[in-house]
Amino acid sequence: MKVGVIGLGSIAAKAYLPIYGALEGVEFHFQTRNNEKLQEIGNKYRFTNLHSSRQSLIESGITGAFVHSATESHEAIVRELLEHDIHVFVDKPITFDYESSRKLTELAAEKGKILMTGFNRRYAPSYNELKAVDNPSIVIVQKNRMRLPRDLQTFVWDDFIHVVDTITYLFPFPIENIIVNARFHENMVQHAVVQFLSQGRTAIGIMNRDNAISEEIAEVMGPYEKRTVYNLSNLIISRGLEEIEIRRNDWEPTLTKRGFEQMVDDFIQALKSDRQPMISAVDALVTHELCQRIMDELQKD
Repeated sequence: MKVGVIGLGSIAAKAYLPIYGALEGVEFHFQTRNNEKLQEIGNKYRFTNLHSSRQSLIESGITGAFVHSATESHEAIVRELLEHDIHVFVDKPITFDYESSRKLTELAAEKGKILMTGFNRRYAPSYNELKAVDNPSIVIVQKNRMRLPRDLQTFVWDDFIHVVDTITYLFPFPIENIIVNARFHENMVQHAVVQFLSQGRTAIGIMNRDNAISEEIAEVMGPYEKRTVYNLSNLIISRGLEEIEIRRNDWEPTLTKRGFEQMVDDFIQALKSDRQPMISAVDALVTHELCQRIMDELQKD
């Protein structure tokens, strides 16, 4: 099976190329306009199917494609691939606004093709353990960075979207209301907090990009137990006075711990077996719609 890879930037190099290089039974075809980068990747991983144009890549007969290019280019690339009946995996976000993401999702449905968005936390083993909490009443997800404020678009669509998607994954209730606030300094977002309300239950998403440390914490609280995961790794299960810490194997690869390997495999297996991946286009679109609502609310301020 032939699978394309478009874009060979830093994220692709760190999170995806090591996985592609280890996969068997897949013929990868790489495309970027940067010929120097193309040859560098080919030499490092011994990939031989290298393309300097999308037309050449499409004509190679690929079944699906991973899109790792800059977000600004996603809409045109994803549309072209879908129109050529090619299944698509695209890094989050699909685009920088809900409407264009919705149109691409509708196009994928019309063509009967997969449009999968790269929300790796849905595949992280530690986060899957959080879903075991029965009847959760409160979910809190934090993703904080050290002194790294960003403009609103970058803040929401590039990073806060992870918090929002993790909540939609862990909070199994229809969202009835949203409350959002943020702190700005010189047109840069220092922190934002969003509350999702549903049937008397609450999910809270926090991102502080003016924090003393970089950290990620996810908590799911129910009447019988609370589960907490720190930095997508160690899990703490609390029941009354009892607290159990479950540490992940120190030898477990980081890309497995963060869900990247499982996510890539899910897309590949979906192509092979003609099924939908765990992250459906509809699931991803819900996250994009919520991010658009957060953008709209904060732009009012």
